[in-house]
Amino acid sequence: MLRDLELAPVYDSASSDLVRDLISPLMEQAHKYSRGVGYFSSGWLREASDGIVALVHNGGTGRIVTSPILQPEDWSAFHKGDEAKQNSILRASLQVAIEDLADSLEHDTRNTLAWLIADGLLEFRFAIARPRWAGGDYHDKVWVFRDTKDDRVALHGSFNDSVKGTLNGEAISVFKSWVPGQDAYVGLHERRLEDLWSGANAQFVVRTIPEASRQELIRLRTTPDRPYAVPGTAKQGQASAPVPHVAVDLRPFQKAAIDAWVAQGRKGILEMATGTGKTYTALAAAAQEYQRSGRLALVVLVPYLHLLEQWRKHCEAFGFSPILCGTGHADWRLDVPSAVSDFRIGLSSAICILAVHKTASGQDFSKAVKSLSAESTLVIGDEVHGLGATGFQSAMLPMAGMHLGLSATPRRWFDEAGTAAIGECFGGVCFEFTLAEAMEQGYLAQYEYHPVLVALTDDELEQYQELTTAIVRLHEAAKKDSRLDRALKKALIDRAQVVWAAREKLPCLVSEIRKLMESANERGERLHHVLVYCAPGEHKRVLRELASLGLRCHEFVYTVSSAERETVLGQFEAGAIEVLVAVRCLDEGVDVPATQTAFFLASTMNPRQFVQRRGRVLRLSVGKSEAVIYDFLVVPPRDVTDISRDTSLSLLRREMPRFAEFSSAAKNTFAARKVVFDLLDSYQALNMLDETPWELYEQALAGESEIGGADDPIVRGDLNG
Repeated sequence: MLRDLELAPVYDSASSDLVRDLISPLMEQAHKYSRGVGYFSSGWLREASDGIVALVHNGGTGRIVTSPILQPEDWSAFHKGDEAKQNSILRASLQVAIEDLADSLEHDTRNTLAWLIADGLLEFRFAIARPRWAGGDYHDKVWVFRDTKDDRVALHGSFNDSVKGTLNGEAISVFKSWVPGQDAYVGLHERRLEDLWSGANAQFVVRTIPEASRQELIRLRTTPDRPYAVPGTAKQGQASAPVPHVAVDLRPFQKAAIDAWVAQGRKGILEMATGTGKTYTALAAAAQEYQRSGRLALVVLVPYLHLLEQWRKHCEAFGFSPILCGTGHADWRLDVPSAVSDFRIGLSSAICILAVHKTASGQDFSKAVKSLSAESTLVIGDEVHGLGATGFQSAMLPMAGMHLGLSATPRRWFDEAGTAAIGECFGGVCFEFTLAEAMEQGYLAQYEYHPVLVALTDDELEQYQELTTAIVRLHEAAKKDSRLDRALKKALIDRAQVVWAAREKLPCLVSEIRKLMESANERGERLHHVLVYCAPGEHKRVLRELASLGLRCHEFVYTVSSAERETVLGQFEAGAIEVLVAVRCLDEGVDVPATQTAFFLASTMNPRQFVQRRGRVLRLSVGKSEAVIYDFLVVPPRDVTDISRDTSLSLLRREMPRFAEFSSAAKNTFAARKVVFDLLDSYQALNMLDETPWELYEQALAGESEIGGADDPIVRGDLNG
């Protein structure tokens, strides 16, 4: 750390080697290096090489602002020209320096500088006097070093970053942020540099290196390997990364899926049931593309942070070396441009970038990958339906020549515009492998389905009906006054909460769990591998009740860290945790194949959610022959008045699409239908048993649209467990 150094207040070249005794030691302890200097020569790298290598090893970066060499006639042209002309003038001024590098610098120095720039570890900007000071040079000399504990050291003196600078008579003053009275000086120098770098300096405007010149500098690399080791990358002498290859024996339907995608012009969506190996299929397709052309830029987009690590392991198994992009992986802003640059100029034949949807939809990511060529870029959209959301559509990278979407439910629920956007970029569904096919062929477990009827109490139904009446009124009024939108949304959420928190759910759950515990006890066993899906706000109550029965329980919610999730899932698989109580974070991508019994307490009519949840339960596992699903259907009380009859039918329409979906593929279809028969008969609604899940979805949506409830969180699934 910086404060570990014994630093004198002033260093004079007459008694000290300024680079060896001061600058290099500071670099060795620093994480960030900022420099404003009148003149920079790459020959100076030889003098400061030890410090620079240490800075890189620390995971550090450097920023240098210096003066370009402009001819007098360039000044007025520069200030009058547009951006393209300015870049042209600046590029011309840099051309001589670039040629000098190639001709006169030693091999290692030239190679090192080129690699530092390519990796984004050393970034240059050029200070050019504004019109009032035209013809003048930026001539300041200031340094700021910052370590990982945010201690800082500022230097100020007359020393240029050049070989000649090491021969001149020079002196440098030293200021330390942790010394009383010196922090103000450090802060002042740091602000001056930051203002200069960001373009806020009143005397000088700052320009970046034109891309053409940057590429010329990068091309000065003379070896395929870095002359330094960057944290997180392979060091010299280590084995090179494996070549992308198909790492598994593909099942017949997976081969057919890849063939269908290729036949559709390498654009399409694989609509495959959860648990049938979409990830392996997609990576096999990517590996085959690499083997076909010898080059591939693979970009994988995933919906959640925890899936980055899961995909990383799979990518590495197939010979890809992924760069992770998302919260907690800030280095991607340097690593991605460097990898893209290496790929473009032929230093690497395959790159792999893993990004969460949110990160990939940002401008920084778009900028980092925009130079990838269409013909060699493949975008894999995991849970591709998520990319149809308005804020994420830019992440789909339409410039890529190949797109492969993955989803068990690619159609966005109640969002035709988002669904169309996905289809336009990824193409339509090119291959389908249904749940029934997967179970019939032995790739997913068979299951029993037990609907559990949970009746609203009279007061809950009354509250539900009052809120429905308010929703109808607010929906009509909001058409004329948008200020009522917030009140409408609150009424919708309040109505959803009535169903989520139906009071009889928890007693029904406890009753069913007790029966299973008694059955396990009769076999001389403990109940194990039970998964409970809850609505938001309900999981703590469920945890307390189940723990009071003597069961070993654990929550699986967004507050559980990624590292802890791995541990929890491992203990659940081993049986140390008997019951896992989850909210939405298990919906997509998390594997829990050990689950044998699942309880669905969350009342969602969004097929994307409940189909994904069922898929989590049906994955095969050692010792698991089949699964059991208990689905809590919220229904009206047995005795209802004519006034509440329409409201009761509306409630039934919400729950029946899920019932139809689950019961149709279950081993005990007719036993499940018998549970709801009398209830439906009492409402003259037995026709619901003869309709397909999708017909029931459409009826439910139509009913909600009529009363203005199509944006209800239960319908959209935005807030459900």
